[in-house]
Amino acid sequence: MSDEQDIILADLSDEELTLQMHDDLYDGMKEEIEESVNILLGRGWMPYDVLTKALVEGMRIVGIDFRDGILFVPEVLLAANAMKGGMAILKPLLAETGAHVLEICLLVQLRVIFMILVKT
Repeated sequence: MSDEQDIILADLSDEELTLQMHDDLYDGMKEEIEESVNILLGRGWMPYDVLTKALVEGMRIVGIDFRDGILFVPEVLLAANAMKGGMAILKPLLAETGAHVLEICLLVQLRVIFMILVKT
C-alpha cells in the first residue's frame, strides 16, 4: 500500500478478511494469505470453508480476469504461489478430516488453469 495505513488483518471482520484475501491472492501476497488463513482458523473456521470461501473464490476471480485479458501469466503465477502458501497450512488439516477427494478436485482445477495458461 502506498499512502494508506497498513491494514491490520486481525482487526477485520470475517467478511472483510475474506474479501481482503481475495485482493491479496489477486496481488500475489503470499505472507498475507498465510496470516489470514491462520486468523480464520483461529476464529474457528473449518479448513474446508477457508479453502472454498477464501482461497478458491479468490482464484476464481483471478481466473476470470485472466480469461478477460486483464491479468497475464506472471500475475496468475504469483496468485497461485500465494494460494500455495495458504494450502500448505490447510493441507494437513484437510487430511485429518479425510478430505482426500477435495485435494483431487483442487488438483484438477489447477490442471485446468495450467492448460489454459499453456494455450495462451
